[in-house]
Amino acid sequence: MATNTEFNMIDNYIYLYHVEQFIVLPTFPDSIQDRVSINFNKATPMARSAPIYSYSDSGPRSIQVQLDLHRDMMTQINYGVSNAKVAVGDDYVDTLIKQIQAAALPTYGASSKMVDPPIVAVRFGNDVFIKGVVVDGVSVTYALPIIEGNKYAHVSVAFTVEEIDPYDAKTVMSAGSFRGMDTTLERNAWKVI
Repeated sequence: MATNTEFNMIDNYIYLYHVEQFIVLPTFPDSIQDRVSINFNKATPMARSAPIYSYSDSGPRSIQVQLDLHRDMMTQINYGVSNAKVAVGDDYVDTLIKQIQAAALPTYGASSKMVDPPIVAVRFGNDVFIKGVVVDGVSVTYALPIIEGNKYAHVSVAFTVEEIDPYDAKTVMSAGSFRGMDTTLERNAWKVI
């Protein structure tokens, strides 16, 4: 007997490598700042009207995101799709907040006593994908109304992710923002219907 298998591509998600879980984001941010820094050393020799620039370094690329989340939408879009483990009394907003705040803190390797930064991947549609670490802190803003369970219905979460893998100009020109996207990550973020 043949079966028809369809895949729903998830356009907006955050994948947390340290817990191997993804959460679907039901909204696009109003704006995303996608930035790559570049540094040139400047030297101006005598009798020259313009300086000479020598390449020093680039990056890291970073994106700055603010998500406006509603608890009912998060539950509706994640239930039966996300593999996030939601604790009793929590919902997907609580879980996202806890996991993104945890991603701002390191885990320690037991044997090596080394700091292992939690890695995240964030995707928004066909424009933005980044894999990296959370930097510059995580900000959570709670807003009225209060719903069942004495929780705020509207929550805003802001964070910045910096890329951790180095890329050259040819890779960026061919892959754009989707450089470093892992096909296994995409498979984990698909739902079989």
